[in-house]
Amino acid sequence: MLDLLKNPFIGVHELRRRLTELLASIKGEGLDLVITQNGKPVAVLVDLERYLEMQEALREFADPEYLTALLQAREEIKAGQGVPVEEVFTKTAV
Repeated sequence: MLDLLKNPFIGVHELRRRLTELLASIKGEGLDLVITQNGKPVAVLVDLERYLEMQEALREFADPEYLTALLQAREEIKAGQGVPVEEVFTKTAV
């Protein structure tokens, strides 16, 4: 929720008046726009590309095997057992 507070907020009535301008703004600046109704957040306007990326990430995290492997890799990195980036790129470049 705290990250949400970093985004600009706009009321429904102002959103209606400035929709075209705001759509260009979220695409150009990469900001999410929090829409309020009666002073309370009710929705978030997000660039389509960012939305699709978030949907893909949610699908990946919904896969228990993927999530287990990701968490295991994270723990290995914390324990200093990861592979140095130079080594990774050397292997993939060959």
